[in-house]
Amino acid sequence: MLRFLALAALLALASCSPLDSEQLRVCRLVLPALHPAQTAFRETHVAAASGREVRIDYEASEPETRTFISRHWVTCTFGGSALTRARLVLAGVDTDRGPLSEARLLYLNRFWLETPGAADAQGESAPPAVPEVPQAVAYAAQQIINALALSAIYALLATAYALIYGLIGRLNLAFGEIAVVGAYGAIGGVTAAVALGFEDPIGALALAFIIAAALAALWSWMIGTIVVAPLHARFRAGQPILVATIAVAIAIQEFLRLSQGANDRWLPPLFTAPIALLRAENFVATVTPIQIAVALIALAAAGGVLLLLAKSRFGREWRAFADDPDIVGLFGIARERLIAATFVLAGLMAGLAGWIVAVYYGNVGFSMGTMLGLKALVAAVVGGIGSVPGAFLGGVLVGLIEAAWSAYFDLDFRDIVVFSIMIFMFVLRPGGLLGYAGPSPRQV
Repeated sequence: MLRFLALAALLALASCSPLDSEQLRVCRLVLPALHPAQTAFRETHVAAASGREVRIDYEASEPETRTFISRHWVTCTFGGSALTRARLVLAGVDTDRGPLSEARLLYLNRFWLETPGAADAQGESAPPAVPEVPQAVAYAAQQIINALALSAIYALLATAYALIYGLIGRLNLAFGEIAVVGAYGAIGGVTAAVALGFEDPIGALALAFIIAAALAALWSWMIGTIVVAPLHARFRAGQPILVATIAVAIAIQEFLRLSQGANDRWLPPLFTAPIALLRAENFVATVTPIQIAVALIALAAAGGVLLLLAKSRFGREWRAFADDPDIVGLFGIARERLIAATFVLAGLMAGLAGWIVAVYYGNVGFSMGTMLGLKALVAAVVGGIGSVPGAFLGGVLVGLIEAAWSAYFDLDFRDIVVFSIMIFMFVLRPGGLLGYAGPSPRQV
């Protein structure tokens, strides 16, 4: 159900703004070549006729007039859709004065678009019609927007930690690597979509989402049933599981290095056309459709997990096992099945986090799981390691703190600050914000 909720949110948002921001940027560079030097432009409407066409309606103020009275339009046709290599190759230009000839199109591609100063010749643009606020407010709003994807990743991974710790009171330190498996699965899904001839990026992202979630859930299930469940049944102390999951994380990381290579994998940026929200003089705070999408998808996933724990039979069994794991067998609850199902659900959360890493940041490396997992663990501790809503809240807070520090202070100290938060939480409130407030963490 979570996959369908997330996919529905992505489809709804992407359908509202199907523009490829890079294609739009190239089409904007065409405008100065169609008018005299020092012409100012003011866009009135932009739209994507298909995955290969971008249309810009605009007004031009040429040097002789100095007023925006001339109305024009230009349609740029590209050699491929958003997922192909030819996505930025200008194949045709049509204007209100007629299409450009092959000779002019050749000149545009070879001597204008590849010129470093082409962007500088674009002319002045009118400021967007959005509310004007003080500089500090606009800058702070932009940093909050920039933290959306990061907070979503940490919140989803922290939720995965909380699901397992809340059930068996043990940590699985391999969730960062499971998220990276999901991220590689997402890139593989996009590659498969291109190979199958999908030109619609929405369909490719949907396929990538399904593959990422399925791979991460499968790996999480195997770790839960093969490693964690037997150790949990045999040992009361948590050290064997902690050490074993660290070993699993290292093994997964090395497997990814050998199977995927040491170099990062990349995806083209998708749905990154900026939407202006606020401005302060020349600074404009913007949000992109992909930022809105990942935030809504993460909220939908968190709401789905909370609803599942509160209203379903699985949730009742999960809470009963968390309260008293020794007595639940007397009530017909299969311990092994419940642990396996919880690991599958946690894997789905990690896979969704990996999908966001791939489609938002656009690059995936085999070694990035360690830092993702540790920062998500900080988020889980901040919110309350045994509390699912607390873990999600902690992920949001850690993402905001990291983004704020990166914006206002020395970037070199960012990770030191993030990990210091966990130390302060253990000293001042070991149970986290929504966990047990006493001198020791809540025992579940």
